[in-house]
Amino acid sequence: MNTPQTALLVIDMQNDYCHPDGVFAQAGLRVTGLDDLVGHVNTLVAAARSAARPVIWVRMEWAADADVGLLAERSPFLRTRGLRHGTWGGELLGGLDRAPDDHEVVKPRFDAFHRTGLDDLLRGLGVGALVMAGVRTDFCVESTVRAAFFRDLRAIVAREAVAGYVEDLHAGSLRLMGTVFAEVVPVGDAAAALAGTGRAQDATPGDR
Repeated sequence: MNTPQTALLVIDMQNDYCHPDGVFAQAGLRVTGLDDLVGHVNTLVAAARSAARPVIWVRMEWAADADVGLLAERSPFLRTRGLRHGTWGGELLGGLDRAPDDHEVVKPRFDAFHRTGLDDLLRGLGVGALVMAGVRTDFCVESTVRAAFFRDLRAIVAREAVAGYVEDLHAGSLRLMGTVFAEVVPVGDAAAALAGTGRAQDATPGDR
């Protein structure tokens, strides 16, 4: 049996979520230290490429206003704009180290597994562990970490490569994920796992 491999999953590094001109920043929700965040994500991407690990970019996107669902009530600024198909806001940030053979998953909700082909993609790639990066720590990253845990996929969260808008919620989410749902480690350790020198390359998936 082939040893399951580790993949890099980068969540929602999109203009609307992260850029100072995006709809979240206009609503007062800003990512601080954005250049550093992009740099840390690119460090992980480079480590993944060095060992021919899969790199998967996740984006949240809606084709129509009705697709936003209950979130339109909880975050009214998303009712008619933001993260829409074909818009600048839905695109990934400039400066990210993307390549044509990377994978992409488009999701309609916080959880990257919900109503997407991510589970099938990971099965096809033989992935048993995920290094996770991106935004928002306490929403989309945590939702996806929990979903991975429920599928017996090992999750590793690169601490400096995730970000939120509210510091105490970000810190609380890291603490919660680090209980049973994931390993929360420095970005250097996460890069080592992707490069094949950390423990994650030995991950054994359970009954998914």
